[in-house]
Amino acid sequence: MVSITLVRFTLFFLVLISLPFILNAAFRPSNALYRGGSLSVERPSVDVLISEQGTFKAGFYQVGQNAFFFAIWYAETLSHPTTVVWMANRDWPVNSRTSRLSFRRRGDLALLDTDDSVVWTSTNTDSTGAGVVAELSETGNLVVLDGEGRMVWQSFDQPTDTLLPGQPLTRAIRLVSRAAEGIYSSGYYAAHFNDDNVLSFIYDGPNTSSVYWPNPDYDVFKNGRT
Repeated sequence: MVSITLVRFTLFFLVLISLPFILNAAFRPSNALYRGGSLSVERPSVDVLISEQGTFKAGFYQVGQNAFFFAIWYAETLSHPTTVVWMANRDWPVNSRTSRLSFRRRGDLALLDTDDSVVWTSTNTDSTGAGVVAELSETGNLVVLDGEGRMVWQSFDQPTDTLLPGQPLTRAIRLVSRAAEGIYSSGYYAAHFNDDNVLSFIYDGPNTSSVYWPNPDYDVFKNGRT
């Protein structure tokens, strides 16, 4: 009888001392979100993805009293403040109540506002592929992978105003500036490849649109862009 009681006490003690570690593992942010899961705007410090070495975070980033973006940012350190590098919904912030990023059963990511309206979705590069996991890599790239580990979507294909090391700039990509310092909505300046495959910088304002670099009065040969 004494031995049974001792065994029970020992097991109880082991569970008790292990509980903090179990809870910490259960609630510790990871770099992956699986199909059927979601991240909530109401728990931004917990419902966040963190790359394996902690360089980047992805989650809800507050830009106003009642406005959030789903974003990727460099994690804050003592020497460097938070730096946002990508936003899913830069021109359509979501509400601070019940909004969420959902990994839908169909295999894509969907950003839902408080009324369940879809603000943004990931567009799969392969229409037949269904994602099973979304992972935030150490490069700052948020990728959706299928069951075979093949990439069906990545944030690197849809940049906002920032290119990260190793991120390609292709003809399909257009970088658009922020409206102003600290204002993350789309601004009037953009960079993209034109029909001659020349990287061009343009001002695209409400009343006028023009290339300001390279010199639009010169052809590609005079601009040395061949």
